[in-house]
Amino acid sequence: MGTPVEHSAAEITLSELVAGFVPASIVNKLASNVRVKGIQLDSRLVISGDVFFAVFGRNLDARDFIPTAINSGAVAVLAESGGEWTGINWIDDIPVIAVDSLQSKMSAIAGRFYSDPSAQAAVIGITGTNGKTSCAAFMAQAFASLGRDSATIGTLGYGRPDSLAATALTTPDAVFTQRALYELVSTGVNPVIMEVSSVGLDQRRVSGVHFDTAVFTNLTRDHLDYHGTMEAYGASKKKLFTMPGLKRAVINLDDAYGLSLINAIASSVEVTTYSQSQAVASVRAERVTMDSQGLAMHLITPLGSGEVRVGLLGGFNLSNLLAVVATVVSYFLSAERGPAVASGGEGLSFSRLAAALSQLKPVPGRMQVVRVEEEASDISVVVDYAHTPDGLRSALLGLREHFSGELTCLFGAGGNRDVGKRPLMGEVAEHYADTVILTDDNPRTEDGDAIIDQILSGFVRPEAVRKIRNREEAIATVIDAAKPGAVILIAGKGHEDYQEINGQRQPFSDLEHAHAALVKRRSSSDFLSNVQREAT
Repeated sequence: MGTPVEHSAAEITLSELVAGFVPASIVNKLASNVRVKGIQLDSRLVISGDVFFAVFGRNLDARDFIPTAINSGAVAVLAESGGEWTGINWIDDIPVIAVDSLQSKMSAIAGRFYSDPSAQAAVIGITGTNGKTSCAAFMAQAFASLGRDSATIGTLGYGRPDSLAATALTTPDAVFTQRALYELVSTGVNPVIMEVSSVGLDQRRVSGVHFDTAVFTNLTRDHLDYHGTMEAYGASKKKLFTMPGLKRAVINLDDAYGLSLINAIASSVEVTTYSQSQAVASVRAERVTMDSQGLAMHLITPLGSGEVRVGLLGGFNLSNLLAVVATVVSYFLSAERGPAVASGGEGLSFSRLAAALSQLKPVPGRMQVVRVEEEASDISVVVDYAHTPDGLRSALLGLREHFSGELTCLFGAGGNRDVGKRPLMGEVAEHYADTVILTDDNPRTEDGDAIIDQILSGFVRPEAVRKIRNREEAIATVIDAAKPGAVILIAGKGHEDYQEINGQRQPFSDLEHAHAALVKRRSSSDFLSNVQREAT
């Protein structure tokens, strides 16, 4: 169990909150009795007693909303310095304090307000193009099986595995992140597992978080609409592995970028590696077999080796599993735990580890088989979040490894995102699937036909591709028309419960629509005759 936070976050004064982040001459001008009850990045959420952070957004300058925050009861404003905002200004007796590079300091300031929660529990940060969400969820499940009260912060929400609250981003803003850590650590959670995106690192949303362990999954094309180049994208992820105070790093040796990360890691950091094939890795798998029920392998770890079976699909999930094993073993065998190492790390043995792995459940929307009341179906339908060329390739290859039927891929591409990956996804789908149906993903404010045309430009034979813009209709059509034994991948949205069209979000779940289509298929006379034929 973690160490509970000792006092309420609301006990801090304004002077204590900003000391060290602004010159002492400014701190000395502040009233000593101003108590801070909350901190906000959104002026619309400010209530009496809050401090408002006025920073630059992608599309606005929050300093324009300083009067709104003050009218709502802000006791102070911290504003990004520049222009008219220098030193300290007073508006209706409320101090507006200019802070140099405020955005880069927000995480640390919020951490101070929330009693520096990441210093009171081990925080495991996971970064990589693909696998962050699955690894985080699998780790939380494994730690729970091994008696550790862990929680996650990421794409699926934040909290313990069975009680996740919503987050808006993979790596939430600096204030939300510290507040979430405070809430979790206050209830005794240890460790906390965080997905850490390249954008979150670049925007310094976690610069004030004390990471115990950093985990690297892979680096493939994504987010180039933001980073511009793969070099800049990789450099952002590398920041997690050079954070001050980092104790452990877990690196995927099957990804070429992993080697450059190892060279950048300080010698004081304990490095654990994993691989599907390289014998030098700390954790690796041999004699791997795959079937419709999952993966089986001979697993080799610093704790020992043996046979393990897990109910997960796909070679990439094998890589995710090895990342989880390497992280969990590294956590338990840490030199910080002293005598426990000699006894296998606080009671951790290979048999206990294998038992925990055997209980892992698929992550919602990640290679998730859609079932109708756990009954057998004459086709297999899998929903996955794959929305990059590499992610789509991995998902399709994974299904080829587990199933032998005709493979259909249904997908689209998100609007207002990296345009360059669209033809590459088309190229991947044509190469690895037998049949392709293109549909809307989240077109956002882009024209859906234009998105599909850009995907089609990656096909050698675009005339063989069917286009059904309406995603609900596309899912129903492909499931209704599938031949017995077929395998259908519905890719791109995974766990999402909405579809964003013309900037508006409306309820939509691939899982729910696929389930409804399977129910309808089961009730059809063709399905019943297929089942009867198989029975005879």
